[in-house]
Amino acid sequence: MDDAFARAFRGIRTGPARRVGVVGIYREAEPIRSAVVELRASRHDVVVALGAMGDVPAELRAETSADHLTAGKFQNLNVLVRELTAVDWLVIIDDDVVLPSGFLDLAIEVCERLDLALAQPAQTRFSNANWSVAKRRLLSVARTTRFVEIGPVTLIRADAAHLLLPFPADLRWGWGLDFQWAYLMEEAGLRMGVIDAAAVIHASRKVASTYSWDAAQDEGRAYLAGVAHLPNDVAKGRGLRTYRLLPRRRAVAVRDGQSERAARST
Repeated sequence: MDDAFARAFRGIRTGPARRVGVVGIYREAEPIRSAVVELRASRHDVVVALGAMGDVPAELRAETSADHLTAGKFQNLNVLVRELTAVDWLVIIDDDVVLPSGFLDLAIEVCERLDLALAQPAQTRFSNANWSVAKRRLLSVARTTRFVEIGPVTLIRADAAHLLLPFPADLRWGWGLDFQWAYLMEEAGLRMGVIDAAAVIHASRKVASTYSWDAAQDEGRAYLAGVAHLPNDVAKGRGLRTYRLLPRRRAVAVRDGQSERAARST
């Protein structure tokens, strides 16, 4: 995707400021510290609750709510989410992702104009994207999809958070969870999408480089065997519809941590 094309949309700000909760687990201070700085630079009210796997570095002391965490990613995230109250959007961020300038303002603007209750930024061609639907597309602002990954960055609107949280307490690595999410969102009639104009870089570590690929796959298969979910075909291809222009803001008003959806823009 042409970066100039993406930059053309980053200054668009038409909706009200939202309360945004940010959670993430980290091993090292960077690049998650820089990501938090970028998120806080938005016009939204950003509340951060990070969790450290070890000692808390001085530069993240004010942002860290728990340390020396030993459980799995989503088990730990359940602890952090409890620190947040009455947020309009929840952002889950991995500790090895680089955000573009103006990320949060653009991401929420796109989500609210397209009525996306669950979304992720696309990943650049240099990133370690697991699924083809998550790869950035040329001359696209965003795409509606039937699938959104569990990482490296996930945006969850308040009504979707009521549906998807708390995360499964017995799922350590989270593999397969996104296919259950896809089923739950579809059953609830909530829309999902990938935001190409806010593509992130996720290339500092390969997927499963800090844990066992085989163990994560085995856990995911066992988990999906016991829950309703969509097949992995939903994570392939380009998605349902590509938007090269954003429709006017009509669809969503978020108040008191709830979503009131009017007629959709499409």
